[in-house]
Amino acid sequence: MRSLIRQKQSVYWSRITEELDDIDTNQKYQNPELHRFSVSATAGTSEELASGYVPEYDRYITCFDRNFNPQESDVFWIDKIPEINEDGSLVLDESGKPNVPPDYVLVKIINSQKSNVARYGISKIGSENG
Repeated sequence: MRSLIRQKQSVYWSRITEELDDIDTNQKYQNPELHRFSVSATAGTSEELASGYVPEYDRYITCFDRNFNPQESDVFWIDKIPEINEDGSLVLDESGKPNVPPDYVLVKIINSQKSNVARYGISKIGSENG
């Protein structure tokens, strides 16, 4: 039997909002939050893959915290660790982008109203162009 505690890994999550500055639109990153999730190694479950279903995401996160409510297009640092200032904000370069950019984006919420478990399909940033 698998242990859910041992499968969890440290994952940073953040939401990107856009702010209008005169005629320019600037992206603003919410302070990243550290969570402990189970992250799959592949895209689909064995049942999905056996039935021929090809998911539109690269990996998925399994979450047991029903208070965690991400939105599609939120970003994650899965295989990387972001640089964080003492106040909890991201260390940004001169263009306003994080020094360590996020490596995954949430593309699909795979959820159930009755279950205590939620899954979130994530795609590697940059892989959408092949």
